[in-house]
Amino acid sequence: MELDELKNRWTVLEKQLKKNEILNKQLVLGMLHKKSDKSLNRLINTDVISIIIYFLLIPVGIWYYNVKFPSMGALLSLKIFAIAVISVAVMGIIWISYKLRYLKKIDFLKSIKDNMYCITKYAMMIKQEKLASYYLVAPVIFISGAFVYYELKVTLSFWSILIVALIAGLIISVWMYKKIYDSNIQSIKLNLEELRELEEEEEKHIQKNG
Repeated sequence: MELDELKNRWTVLEKQLKKNEILNKQLVLGMLHKKSDKSLNRLINTDVISIIIYFLLIPVGIWYYNVKFPSMGALLSLKIFAIAVISVAVMGIIWISYKLRYLKKIDFLKSIKDNMYCITKYAMMIKQEKLASYYLVAPVIFISGAFVYYELKVTLSFWSILIVALIAGLIISVWMYKKIYDSNIQSIKLNLEELRELEEEEEKHIQKNG
């Protein structure tokens, strides 16, 4: 009689442990999905805001292209600067729209393999974007802006403002790439790895008890 009661208690305990294990896995999965969604939304929102800024730069560039000074007329340097700004804005819109295609494909309720491919592809594009920003876009904008200053024959204080603006822009850019892009991409990758491990553990458990 005592043996049967002990067996019953053990069966109830075993069922309760299995329920707790399932519940814990569901809680972990929910937490990982929530963290991943948060990181993904940050990346998407940042790219959308960047597209809006680039769109706003286009009319600014057009205005610069048509600016004329009373005594100097239309400056060649200002036209070059305007073309550089418009070109960067248009290429930026196209590039970010292309990047967003990979973020939009990510769905944490679907294939981990496909999600990992999309975020890895996005990370590679961010690396390419960094190189282009630091070694192409920043020098072009600075040189074309410096050419404007040269034609306008501005004082030393204005040159100081230009250099400070360039340094500040680079610092903000480095901070954004590290704090927003790199950290959130890494967070998504780690969460996907944990989801993959849980999935593999579940498969092993099914095979063992199958």
